[in-house]
Amino acid sequence: MEVNELEPQSVFRFFSEISRIPHGSENTEALAEYCLNFAKERGLEAVKDNYGNVIIFKAGTKGYEQSESIILQGHLDMVCEKHPDCSKDMEREGIDLVMDGKYLCAKGTTLGGDDGIAVAYILALLDDKELPHPPIEALLTADEEVGLRGAHALDVSKLTGKRMINIDSEEEGVLTVSCAGAVRISGTVPLTYEKTTASMCAKKITVGGLLGGHSGIDIGRNHKNAAIILAEALYEFGSQAKFQIAEMTSGGRLNVIPSTAEAVICMEPSEISKVDKALTEFNTWLKDACADTEPDALVMTADEQLPEECLDHASTDIVISTLLLVPNGVSSISTDIPFLVQTSSNLGSVMIQEGNLELGFLVRSNTDYGKAETLRSLACLFVHRNGRMSTEDDYPAWEYRRTSPLRDTMVQVYEEMYGEKPQICAIHAGLECGILAEKIQGADMISIGPNMENVHTPEERLEIASVKRCWEYLLKVLAGLK
Repeated sequence: MEVNELEPQSVFRFFSEISRIPHGSENTEALAEYCLNFAKERGLEAVKDNYGNVIIFKAGTKGYEQSESIILQGHLDMVCEKHPDCSKDMEREGIDLVMDGKYLCAKGTTLGGDDGIAVAYILALLDDKELPHPPIEALLTADEEVGLRGAHALDVSKLTGKRMINIDSEEEGVLTVSCAGAVRISGTVPLTYEKTTASMCAKKITVGGLLGGHSGIDIGRNHKNAAIILAEALYEFGSQAKFQIAEMTSGGRLNVIPSTAEAVICMEPSEISKVDKALTEFNTWLKDACADTEPDALVMTADEQLPEECLDHASTDIVISTLLLVPNGVSSISTDIPFLVQTSSNLGSVMIQEGNLELGFLVRSNTDYGKAETLRSLACLFVHRNGRMSTEDDYPAWEYRRTSPLRDTMVQVYEEMYGEKPQICAIHAGLECGILAEKIQGADMISIGPNMENVHTPEERLEIASVKRCWEYLLKVLAGLK
């Protein structure tokens, strides 16, 4: 069977056509033009803004002409990854679709189901003249995968709808109703150095064996931060021995929980046995405390060449105490969505260089208040350390609405179709809904999607039967939005 013959045929036909067009992030111009030509051929009004976002308008069908508009939203770009032995040039070549049992995949590359399936659903709806629906405002954004840039740049003045279905979720039967906002934070604390003496020796301290993980998805699983464990170990060393820090590094990507950390410390030889004793005691405590969540966590030491300089004792204390005082990990749990991490901070980068302790954080919260609360804590800490703090890539949370007529309708339709309630959930990660909810004041939004696995990897796959079920569900929802 060919991909075009899969049900629903109209959806898979458009998905197949989209897949032949290269549309990685920052390379969506061709797909945007395809969508504009699609609209022109069908007599539909369409606009493209300076950033490359596309909006296509379609009037409501008979009986829905005066209904409130519905915004159907997805993004044009995909993550382009491939196996090492794949020779495809994803900047210039499309995707080779293959079927693997009940799944649709791509040969050697990412599939682009995230978010090509949204574009395919939306084009299939706009193409059909019989399916009942209210006026549609189809919003197709650019460069979602590289900082939600299209949504940031979008001028929403042409949109009239106050209810929106985002098709960028990856689990059927789940209605996503909230996502985290986030902000990247950089902070520096000034430090003072002094020359080491010939009598001193050096040790490298290494934290390893940790799981690490995604700072949104895994932050609530109690995965330990290697930089924090390093600071805890150094604090315990300092209770028994005198030493001075010369070097320190951990992490690098702010959205990843660091799984390793290193420091070089300098001391007199008489202090080595004290550090070794403290290390043994610390590892015993660590093994017991983290047996369930980080069973392989370990702090190790090794001899190191003595550097020419190190921090003085006061700056050594400043480094350790600063790391132990920063907000890191989960700070609050939602009272609206069971078990949802509401606010968190991930210390994703630590480095001592050029006379400064340099720290990088990614703060997430499903409420704007929670994000601001963490920012205040960090700002105060850096002020009291005579340091500096800056922020970038700040985007708002999509906050949970206790009253949502759109959610009520979608729950009711799901129950009628399947005899059970859908799962209502929120994610502690970013969706374009957060930015769009701020731009479209009072908007009522829900995110849905068919089953997808291993997105952003060459193992990405899309469940064919789920695409059909999700399509049928979307049609019934639209028919119920008078």
